[in-house]
Amino acid sequence: MPRIQYTPQEYANMHFIYGECRGNANAAAALYRERYPNLRHPDYRVFIRVHGCFSEGRIPGSGVGGASAGRPVISNDEEIVLDEIERDSSVSTRTLARHTGISKSRIQRILKKNMFHPYHFTRVQTLQQRDYNKRLFFCQQMLAKIEEDPQFFNNILWTDESSFKRDGYFNMHNLHSWQLSNPRLMREDRSQYQFKINYWTGILNGKIIGPFELPGNLSGQSYLQFLQNDLPNLLEDVPDEVRENHWLQNDGCPAHYATQVRAYLNATYENRWIGRLGPILWPPRSPDLNPLDFFYWGCLKEEVYSKPIRNLEELRSRVQQAATKISQRRYARLLKRAFVRRCRICIRVNGRQFEHLL
Repeated sequence: MPRIQYTPQEYANMHFIYGECRGNANAAAALYRERYPNLRHPDYRVFIRVHGCFSEGRIPGSGVGGASAGRPVISNDEEIVLDEIERDSSVSTRTLARHTGISKSRIQRILKKNMFHPYHFTRVQTLQQRDYNKRLFFCQQMLAKIEEDPQFFNNILWTDESSFKRDGYFNMHNLHSWQLSNPRLMREDRSQYQFKINYWTGILNGKIIGPFELPGNLSGQSYLQFLQNDLPNLLEDVPDEVRENHWLQNDGCPAHYATQVRAYLNATYENRWIGRLGPILWPPRSPDLNPLDFFYWGCLKEEVYSKPIRNLEELRSRVQQAATKISQRRYARLLKRAFVRRCRICIRVNGRQFEHLL
């Protein structure tokens, strides 16, 4: 089947848009369709070939520079690989080699030549349809508050609870050991002998409050006792003005929503708390908007689980050491900037998941 011929101006437009899209052929094809709705719409491979022509000093479709008339012909292997990638962009080079009979190294060279890159997926929170508007309204409300009072974010005591177990999260990608020869290292996991500790932590004006060990599973009654008896002691080092005027943030945990807890918050933090049925409503399923989730717990657990943990006391000691290390710096400016950015992106996507856009 003969290849479709384009005018010199069309080739120039394609090459210009390909550069505008930073070598992303799929994005270039989409932008071309949007910008020139009444012209013929080439698929992404045309943009790759046109760019290859100009890079080699040839003019597409003209035969200038020693090329034959028409567009440059790419190898059959290249056609096969690009077709497979178009059908399934998540296919591995190993699977491609098995299905096509082309060597893995040849496939990698073809993909590199055509400027394809292996991008990773981002894990995001599962949301329900009804969550979008609540997340959108929360972000709009918070940005308005921060615009009205630049210190508003820093006056919020952001809080969260998390469990630390024997076999917790650790990043195998960053875990390595420099050796002269391969020591065949291994790491035990998923022990039948399990133990865990529940911790509460807060962040107020960039200062880490805690972590504080909670007894057993959290309930409305135990959380109320924490608010009444333990939280005031944890805030002793906070300046009086900040302690008297700060806001308290809770997420959607059932213990935070208990009737007695809400009664205490309404009496103690009158119009100064964030949570379910609070003066400012915390949106459901939104750890991506809580600094404890998008910053603190990840840093803490990566430090805690960098080495295997043998017993409960070692876990408790490791948590305290990691917390002390993280607390040596104040993060007020960085956390506020990160939170505002997340709110703006959340608004831009109408309350949907946004962490893959950061």
